[in-house]
Amino acid sequence: MAGVNIIYGLGMLAQGITFDYAQLLIDNEIARMINEVVGGIAVNRNDLALEVIQSVGAAGEYVSHEHTYTRFRDLASQNKLIYRGTRDAWQHAGSKDMTTRAYEEAKEIFDTFEVKPLPNDVVKKMRDIVNEAEDHYKVSLSDK
Repeated sequence: MAGVNIIYGLGMLAQGITFDYAQLLIDNEIARMINEVVGGIAVNRNDLALEVIQSVGAAGEYVSHEHTYTRFRDLASQNKLIYRGTRDAWQHAGSKDMTTRAYEEAKEIFDTFEVKPLPNDVVKKMRDIVNEAEDHYKVSLSDK
């Protein structure tokens, strides 16, 4: 939007003194939405759907057309934390604000995330780097 190419401080509060997982998820969702906007709109034959417009016509119905069906998920915003439904639907779903949903999502991530082991070649490369540093500084980092 203003040419910024880095977003700094996601999840930080109080000028970076405090970090909050819910704030991180909220900031991540906002940053993802900004990325979508600054990514622009694709202008190509498929996305413009000129053939569809020609076959259906200017006053035609596009919602049930196969092209619309296959493309609508790509074009629709895929928010997890920002509720886009009606107020009645939001109230019926428990009236959870974005912060509450973010804390629930963070807990879900913590409860279900599984760390995948690094490939052996990566572990070896990291070990080589540590060994080289230990040799260079003549200190064993494992002694600390």
